[in-house]
Amino acid sequence: MKKYALVALFAVAVFGMAFAANTTKSGSVGISGTVAEVFTLTVPAAYDGTITNGDVAETWAIGDVVVSSNVKNWTISLSSLNNGQLMNGTETIAYTVTLGSLVSDKSLSSAWTSSAQPRTPKAGSAYALSVKFGPSADYYQAGVYSDTITVTISHS
Repeated sequence: MKKYALVALFAVAVFGMAFAANTTKSGSVGISGTVAEVFTLTVPAAYDGTITNGDVAETWAIGDVVVSSNVKNWTISLSSLNNGQLMNGTETIAYTVTLGSLVSDKSLSSAWTSSAQPRTPKAGSAYALSVKFGPSADYYQAGVYSDTITVTISHS
């Protein structure tokens, strides 16, 4: 009888340990958060330069265009109010633009748009904007010449 009691006690101990080892319960908790969009553009102030009558090619360093974005696949566009020409009444001086490494010596006779760009560093990405014109075989008509370049950033 002692043998049966010992076997029964052993069986209870083994089953008890098996059941005791299987007391783990689990559940799931979903977590989520939203990252606010950062999408800013800073353009240089108006530029007022001197045109030296077309004797040599001139480049005006207008300043930096700075884009800050945590959004992928954004683009930057440049367009000209006067189709890529400085104007004084009916007098014109054609120019090209350079925007950092994105575009070089591009006429703005029609709008230009970059390829899709990646997120920028937190400090933003700066693109040097410059305008180049001349030389000209003829004198430029005296007066004040102007144009407006519109810089636009967008993403979908």
